[in-house]
Amino acid sequence: MNTQTKKATLKKTVDVRATLLAISLGSSVIIKTRDISANRIRAAVSRLNNEAYLFETSEKGLVDEVKVTRLK
Repeated sequence: MNTQTKKATLKKTVDVRATLLAISLGSSVIIKTRDISANRIRAAVSRLNNEAYLFETSEKGLVDEVKVTRLK
């Protein structure tokens, strides 16, 4: 029997929807893509825009970041 124990790798989960809804109206935030991938942000923004919210995303001029603006 092997008596060595392996350490578990802990995963953190990020609630993208709650993160986006925490942005105050009319303001912008920059989210690093190492925290939340750009694809997950764009997908969440698309779903929220269908639910009567209004968000815009932009990666123009940014490296490894996404700018999210909440308009409504």
